[in-house]
Amino acid sequence: MSAASPTTLPPRPFKVLLLLILVSLSTWFLWGELDYALTRDRTGEPVFRTWALIVHLTFATPLLLLPPLQFSRRFRLRWPLWHRRLGRAYLVASLIAGSLAIYLGLTFDLVGRRVPVVLFATLWVAFSAAAWWCARHRAFAAHERFVVRSYTIAVAFVIVRVMGQAEDVMFPFMPDPQLRGVTREWLCFVLPLLAVEAWYTWWPALRTPRPRAADARL
Repeated sequence: MSAASPTTLPPRPFKVLLLLILVSLSTWFLWGELDYALTRDRTGEPVFRTWALIVHLTFATPLLLLPPLQFSRRFRLRWPLWHRRLGRAYLVASLIAGSLAIYLGLTFDLVGRRVPVVLFATLWVAFSAAAWWCARHRAFAAHERFVVRSYTIAVAFVIVRVMGQAEDVMFPFMPDPQLRGVTREWLCFVLPLLAVEAWYTWWPALRTPRPRAADARL
């Protein structure tokens, strides 16, 4: 069978809508984070941490804006060379931004946020390294899944800010703002990853037909 051409691929409107929403939220997040990083009062903050945050945001920008293009089947089929080049840039940026996120997480003022941020930043680096390893060994199906997991971690940092705008509605039973912040950190990382694993593993397993009794005896 010959590979499908970009013009014969069926449309996926839900996927396009989801990616547009993620790009819009990511742009809003990056604008706010860059403005905050450049204008906040950093009196008493170590210079290294300030620059670590700026470099982290610089490399996080392509992480949030490139994947929707990389996930396009038409783009992969029409421009495979650019897909590979942008993929390498994405993975390098992920390793740098994720490593700096580990350091930044360890230095958060709110101690309760350190564990979830460091844990999931470590997963971010691990998923990105696994995606690179799979691509090197031409295991492209596994490569794509690890890229999705890596992107999910990156998007989780956006989701935590979105949840922060609605925390009065979501957590009216939590008057303590620090408890709300810690809860948001855990939810924004755990729930998206659970959704990805449900899509890749749980739902296909549930759809697998059970063997008939006659087949089981063979």
